Amino acid sequence: MRRAMWVLVAAVLAGRPAPGAAQEAPRVTVRVRQVAGSSVYLDLGTRHGLRTGDTVQVARDSTAAPVGSMVVTASTETRSVLTFSAEPFAVTRGDLLTLLLLRAPAEAPEDVAPLPVPPREPPAVEARPAVEGEVTPAMEFRGFTPRAHGRIALDMSTNRSITRVGGADAVDVERMFATPALRFDVTAPGAVGGFTLHTSARLAYRYSDGVPLGPTTSARVYAASLERDFTAVPLKLVFGRFYSPVEQYSGVWDGALFRIGRGGFGVGAIAGFQPDRWNERPSTEFPKATVFVDGRARGRGWRWQGNVSAHTVRPGDSLPTHSFVGATQRITLGRLFLGHDVQMDRDPTDARWRLSRLRLRASLDMTDHVALRAGFARRESYVMRRLGSPFSPRNDRLDGGLALRAGGGFLSADGSVSEDASGRRSWGLTGAFASGRLPIPSRPGLTGSVSRWSGTYGTSLSAAPGLELVGDRVRFRAGYRYNRSDYLQRVVLSHGADASLDAPLGNGMRLSARARVQWGGLLLGQGLDVTLSRIF
Repeated sequence: MRRAMWVLVAAVLAGRPAPGAAQEAPRVTVRVRQVAGSSVYLDLGTRHGLRTGDTVQVARDSTAAPVGSMVVTASTETRSVLTFSAEPFAVTRGDLLTLLLLRAPAEAPEDVAPLPVPPREPPAVEARPAVEGEVTPAMEFRGFTPRAHGRIALDMSTNRSITRVGGADAVDVERMFATPALRFDVTAPGAVGGFTLHTSARLAYRYSDGVPLGPTTSARVYAASLERDFTAVPLKLVFGRFYSPVEQYSGVWDGALFRIGRGGFGVGAIAGFQPDRWNERPSTEFPKATVFVDGRARGRGWRWQGNVSAHTVRPGDSLPTHSFVGATQRITLGRLFLGHDVQMDRDPTDARWRLSRLRLRASLDMTDHVALRAGFARRESYVMRRLGSPFSPRNDRLDGGLALRAGGGFLSADGSVSEDASGRRSWGLTGAFASGRLPIPSRPGLTGSVSRWSGTYGTSLSAAPGLELVGDRVRFRAGYRYNRSDYLQRVVLSHGADASLDAPLGNGMRLSARARVQWGGLLLGQGLDVTLSRIF
């Protein structure tokens, strides 16, 4: 063990970036466009290094430990659909995720913070970014005018659980849930007066054989907007329901946006309402407005992008006005990446400004095979309907990690320490690995992760090994998960297993299926998720 540690230290100290060296496994940070069941939609495609069948590690940001892995079930030149390849983790619309790619991107997407990759030769002029709504020949859907592209999917999710409740006279409570859903995401360039139409919606029926879940039918519209970039004047207009494309603090809008600017720099404003967060329906309860300044620039071996925005939300009832500002920067200097997100909120009780969100990130690729990362985060979120002070309890988190890559595989180790407002601390350690593909037709590979958490009230341990078999067009994965928690002097053991299959059916159709089972403790559960989709 001591000899191995010295070898690792020597590799880090000796690993200085060579001029013009290529990075073996680039990473990009991209915003989640939509989430439907187990499918995650990204404006990232083959042009950016993602291809159907790829399995990528996913982290919350460029300096954090991977939270899991995902597989690309469908991809076009600028868009992809991914699903969980192992244990699912929480992903919501608008999240920023860092993907560890298998190949270098030919072109970075618009909303991306790539980790340090020194450019081979700086372009004579700034490279044109991917245009939202751009149609390529591979994405063209013939037979319609105007041309449209997107994805339509039919999802079926079923779950059965048996929970043991009670003490000495415990009884088993059995529940069954089923949710068939139809999901579609369509972009139609030039659909209305030169404006590009973006639509995303989900229709679902929710069945439960026990306690009702509220309305059994659900119709949610996540996006329905018209967007246009004018060429005669430096103006961008967006109307309808949309997620702010400029900054990440104001969220989803029912309203209008305008931006004026050229050459990567601009100013603008947004006005409208916050949709109902419970059912996505239009609402006039929370009118809001935002002004912003944003920019991006690049040169020989460096890249910068950032934005500053000011916001106000004026509730229609007795709640106080919520005023806040946000600032974001991403800087790449050779192989060094630095980034920050800062939000300040005005406390309505004393009119003072408080730091409600701070995230600092840094990473350094020592060599093509060794990368270091570190980060700090503070969160004291403003909760609109919180009684008394609107701010949630403060939590600080400091983390760091090391990643090693070679032969198509990787090994990472990360640690973190958190402290809450009462001074209570917790620690976490996470390790993850993936083997390279063997040069045989089935291309098997091994993946796995181990994590341990320890805090004031207990500890937890989890391990999740897995096996992947990837053919030319078909992908199969099987995995197992072990969990042990010792919380408030009560030990609970649980186990889980899952298997997934992703395969084409012809005529652009694709089938994705995942079966899972969990047992141990007080719960026994089974589930099946099936998705039939088509990208056009």
